[in-house]
Amino acid sequence: MADPIGPIEAAPSLDLLGSQGPEILKLFTRPFLMLHRASELYTARICLLLLFDLGWEDRLRSGTTLGTLCTGLPDQVRKPLAWMLPFLLYEGLLTRNGEVYRLSGQPDLDLLELRQLMDEEAPGHRVNFDLLDGVRARIRPFFTDGKAGEGLLFDLTLFPLWLAYFRNENLCYFPNNLLALLALREQLPEGARVLELGAGAGSFAQLVARQGAEEGWLLRIADYRFTDVAPTFLRRAQRELKAAAPGLPLSFQSLDLNRPLGDQGIGPASLDAIIGINVLHVAQDLEATLSDLRSRLKPSGCLVIGECLKPSLDRPLYLEFFFNFIKGFTEVTLDPRWRPRHGFLTSEAWDAALQHAGFSQIHHTPPPRPLMDRHPNFTVGAMTARV
Repeated sequence: MADPIGPIEAAPSLDLLGSQGPEILKLFTRPFLMLHRASELYTARICLLLLFDLGWEDRLRSGTTLGTLCTGLPDQVRKPLAWMLPFLLYEGLLTRNGEVYRLSGQPDLDLLELRQLMDEEAPGHRVNFDLLDGVRARIRPFFTDGKAGEGLLFDLTLFPLWLAYFRNENLCYFPNNLLALLALREQLPEGARVLELGAGAGSFAQLVARQGAEEGWLLRIADYRFTDVAPTFLRRAQRELKAAAPGLPLSFQSLDLNRPLGDQGIGPASLDAIIGINVLHVAQDLEATLSDLRSRLKPSGCLVIGECLKPSLDRPLYLEFFFNFIKGFTEVTLDPRWRPRHGFLTSEAWDAALQHAGFSQIHHTPPPRPLMDRHPNFTVGAMTARV
């Protein structure tokens, strides 16, 4: 079979990865690099096929603008389409002249070839493609009937796929957890009280339990509070996580980061560490949320954030395809100084937001520049900020 994904970017050199470079470099296996690129291509093809599903192929071939595509549709479609068109341009499936996007020729939209290649190169990772297929199959009423993306994407049909995606065994997702763990483990005093925001499927807690036990630092944690706003995730964690994360002193709590934490029983200066992996970008008011989090940390405490990072604010990331259908991702308070866009941000934007909230000693794992300048497809990182 001909290689449908083209050349794969080489792994970064060790000198770009910072003090924990040897552990980070282990991520960059051939299956990881190929799966990342194949997922990006698969997402681009799914995007264009979705536009075809909506009956817009002729419009794209004639040339159309964002405004024209949005005409007569619910207001909620503008933000996903404002992402999809530039993403398809970035992937070479559309061209642009001024504000007009155009489809030319017969682009390669074969999904099966990508699946077959990844079955050979990274077996066991079909869920990454199944989830994209599921979104394509379920999301049309978002455009045609104005139905909420949350209900379409997190129903009983797709929920098992999300659980399978957010696992440490998934090479696409694991770097989010590993980098955050490398950042957190250096900050834990004896008797540490840790709170995880939006802990979801529990994969990070499982990694903490496993590596903490292997490396001898798990006993430094006195309380690990697993929180989430979604009852489904919380109930599942209460039922299954103690067995999946042995030795981790778990407690559980429903927690909404968009409400004052004090009103939800989190006392001031009561925590040694707060961890949030791909969750703080959905804070409706990031300024208020970061300030509130800071007030819940002890004077020596730290906030650890694991986030998808953009090389530049204008660069579309393929993972944004899922989340642009969700109001929690798109409907946030913007400020040009520390919250310039909804969704994923650059490392510089995070630095500005954290500094504005009063945090200091901000440290990145790995250092984002010049790593992302030389490897723009490296789009994940962890940040540690002290009170």
